[in-house]
Amino acid sequence: MTSDAVYDAPTGDETVDGAVGRLREVGELPLREQVAVFEAVHAALQDRLSETEG
Repeated sequence: MTSDAVYDAPTGDETVDGAVGRLREVGELPLREQVAVFEAVHAALQDRLSETEG
């Protein structure tokens, strides 16, 4: 499995797929912007997880 395949493999959850899909852009960004993307993806995944647990 290539690294791009990880981003293309659907999870069945649109929120998770959208968050993971944002990671594609990270390699092309300056470091400070990479951190912002990682933080946004992490927050989105945490929010989604709390929705499923709640």
